Amino acid sequence: MLFKVGQVLYATLLSVAVHNMETEKEKTKNAGDLYDAIVVGAGPAGASTALFLAKSSRRVLLLDKSSFPREKVCGDAFSGKSLGVARDLGLLPEIERMPHGIVRGLLMVAPNGKKVTVPFPNATGLEFAGYTVERRHIDNMFFAAALANKNITVHQNFNFTALIRDEQGRVCGVSGKDVISNKEQTFHSRVVVGADGAASLVSRLLSLPNSPIEHVYSAIRGYWSGVEGLSENIELYFIDGVLPGYLWIFPMEGKRANVGLGILSSDVIKGKKHPNTILLDAIAHHPLLATRFANAKIEGRIGAWAIPNGSYIKKNFGDGWVLVGDAASLVDPFSGEGVGNALSSGKFAAQAIDAAIGKFPGIEPLSADSLSPYSHEVDVKLRPEMVDSYNLQKLSRYRFLLNLFIGKAADKPEVRQMMVNMIGSDSEKKQANSPLFYFKLLLP
Repeated sequence: MLFKVGQVLYATLLSVAVHNMETEKEKTKNAGDLYDAIVVGAGPAGASTALFLAKSSRRVLLLDKSSFPREKVCGDAFSGKSLGVARDLGLLPEIERMPHGIVRGLLMVAPNGKKVTVPFPNATGLEFAGYTVERRHIDNMFFAAALANKNITVHQNFNFTALIRDEQGRVCGVSGKDVISNKEQTFHSRVVVGADGAASLVSRLLSLPNSPIEHVYSAIRGYWSGVEGLSENIELYFIDGVLPGYLWIFPMEGKRANVGLGILSSDVIKGKKHPNTILLDAIAHHPLLATRFANAKIEGRIGAWAIPNGSYIKKNFGDGWVLVGDAASLVDPFSGEGVGNALSSGKFAAQAIDAAIGKFPGIEPLSADSLSPYSHEVDVKLRPEMVDSYNLQKLSRYRFLLNLFIGKAADKPEVRQMMVNMIGSDSEKKQANSPLFYFKLLLP
C-alpha cells in the first residue's frame, strides 16, 4: 500500500514537473514572439511612438492598412511642437530637402475687412517660424525612418480587425488580415497603441465613445496654383459667408497654396451649404479673394477629413493599451492643427511604455496604472493649451468680437504685441478669458 502511494506521489510530482517545464518553454516561446508594443497606424502619431520606443531598444511592430507613400488631407503646416519632435529624431534636414514654403507670421482678416499681420517667434535653430510641407511628404519621412530602424518591424497593407485580450480582459495583441496574401495573422505584445486616426477602430473596439459632434471640425482643402499675393504668412479669414467657420490660405512652394475651410460639424448640419460650396463661393466672390484667385487653377480634387478636437477629453489609456494623436482627440480646437500634438503624444506614450516595461519586466500586459504617466504628460503639456484654444474658438464665433479684436490690433501696436505674446505664451492666451482684456480693447 505504501509503495502504491509512493508511485502515485512520484507520478504526480513528475506530471507537475513536466507541466512546469512545458509552461516555461511556452513562456520562452511567447517571449520570443512577443513585441514590447504593437502600434496600429503608421502616421505621425504612430511613427513617433515607434521611433521613440526603438530609441530605447524596445521591439515594436508597426501596422498600417495602407502602403507608403500615401496621400493625407491636411493643412500642411509644420512648426512648433512638430519641429521639436523632428529635431529629437534627427529628421529636420530631411524637411529642408522637400518642396516647402516658409512661414514667418500670421495674417488675420475680420468680418468687416480689417486686416492685421503679426510675426511668429522663430523656431529654435531657424530664422523663421516653420514650414508648409505636403503631409504625404512628412508622413513618408517618418515612415521611412521607422522602416529603416532595426528595432521596428513594419507591416503595410494590414487590415487590423480585432484586439486580443487575456483571461483578465487586458489587451495583449491584435489580429487581422494581410491584404496582399489574404492571410489571417495574430500578433502579441505588452501594449497596443491606437494611432489609427479620427475614426480609430482601436478606440471603437475598446467601446470608447466617439468625440461629440460639437467637438469635431469638418475640414476641406485643395491645392491652387497661380494664387496672387502670397507671402510667407499664413492667412486666416473670419469673413461673412464663411462664419462661424474660417478660411485659410497657407503658402506652399512657388505660387501654390493650400486653401481650406474649417467649420464645426454641428454647424455644418445646421447650415444649408456644403463646405465645398462655401469655400468656392468665397474665393470666387469675396472682394479680398476674388482677384487673387482670378487666374488660379485647382490641382486635383478638394479633400475632406474630420478633426476630433482636444476640447473633448477622451480616455487615452487602460490595461494593455494607449491612444495617441487623433485617436485620442488631441487636435488644437482653435487652429485645427493636429500634427504637433500627434507627434508629441507619441513621444509621451513611448516614454511611459518604456518606463513601465523597465519597472515591470516580463511578458504580462502593462497595467493601466503603469501607463497612467502618459495621460499625465498629456494633461500637463498639451491639455492647457487646448483648453485656452477652445476658449478662443468659442470667442471667434462672434462677429463683434472678431471685428473689435482684429481692428484694435490693426490700429494699436500694443494690441499687436499682445497678439504676438498670445501666440508664443500659454499664460498670455488666458487673457482672452478675462473681462479686463476686453475692457482694454474697448479703450480708445
